[in-house]
Amino acid sequence: MNASKYFVAPVVVALGITLTGCGGTQTGDMSGYNTGSRSLDTSTVSPATSLSAATLGSKLLPLLAGKAGFVAGVNVASFGGQPDRDLGKNPFNADAEIWYNPKAVNSTLQDIAGLGGSVVRVRLFQKLSGLKIDSNGLVTGLDDAFQKNLTDLLDKAEGTKVQIYVCISTPWSEMSSVKNPLTDTSARNAFFKKAITPLAARLKGRGSVFAIDAFNEIESEVAGKDGNSTDKGATWDQARNFIKSTIDVIKSVDPQRLVSASSGLHGWDNVKAGKFSKLNLDFYDIHVYDDKGLLPPTKELKVDRPVLVGSCGQSSKSADADVQAKADVAFLESALKQGYAGALISDFGKSTDNALSLLDKDGKHRPVLTQFQTFVASMSQPVATATGLGK
Repeated sequence: MNASKYFVAPVVVALGITLTGCGGTQTGDMSGYNTGSRSLDTSTVSPATSLSAATLGSKLLPLLAGKAGFVAGVNVASFGGQPDRDLGKNPFNADAEIWYNPKAVNSTLQDIAGLGGSVVRVRLFQKLSGLKIDSNGLVTGLDDAFQKNLTDLLDKAEGTKVQIYVCISTPWSEMSSVKNPLTDTSARNAFFKKAITPLAARLKGRGSVFAIDAFNEIESEVAGKDGNSTDKGATWDQARNFIKSTIDVIKSVDPQRLVSASSGLHGWDNVKAGKFSKLNLDFYDIHVYDDKGLLPPTKELKVDRPVLVGSCGQSSKSADADVQAKADVAFLESALKQGYAGALISDFGKSTDNALSLLDKDGKHRPVLTQFQTFVASMSQPVATATGLGK
């Protein structure tokens, strides 16, 4: 397909809400944009076994988004512009008002569904919002408002025929007063028992749940050149153990739930290097930001599971409608051509500080969303049959 054919007049839809965010850990600095060298130290982790991802994909993809074919969707970093109190209270700012607005959320999901999006990736626990924390820095449970609003979100998704990709986004290293479950056993036990287990139970059986991302871009918590590029943080052994343990807890409650763990600070490099292999993932999730929107064939990643591009967009930090549209359409086309399970573009928001925002400052569609809609409409039949992904 030729990317240029999608560049037509934009569809304009007004949304009376504020949405912000980017593809990575949400700290306001666009940290999800890929940086660093592509020369990685893989001495401690074996590369993923090169099996037929297409064959595995043909078995898993009928479960993804409830149908076979290519998954196209968007990221919503925040529904209300305040990631630290979007769905529930923030334990460190308990007096701040929770934003959640059922009507606005429903309008957003309906808008995305109208564009043809089938999956919406939503981040939970940003800046630990929705979690209860005691004086010892341990998680003691889920906030009541968070649980109520999450249920409402899933109900709204079911009504609009989109699925929610639930992403656990917990920047432990940023919160000095909280014990880090990646490195502290008591903190891990508390988080699993008081947060992950009840969350998995709440999601169990919900058809409006696409999958769970067990940790959003865990590289931000890992020291080293293939992590956060500093000398501070967990080791890869600790990170891998944490991901696997999280997945084990989720699967113990909901064995049929699809689970992944996204890799983003270095694009696809850490997946290719095997750092996410043998962790009981159902599929890999990579985040890539590049103005050209290029992706390698999945076979080059030497993977043993399907690969989803869980977040993608331009790498340029300045907002430019033409650059954004070309990058996003190129990612969609490249993902389709190169055998990926799908691609979710970033970010369905109107933050003027975020070049990835898919809405303008007034909440109207930027041109890229028309091209997204045209791309999805062009796939009236299951696609990627040449690699087995459409069967």
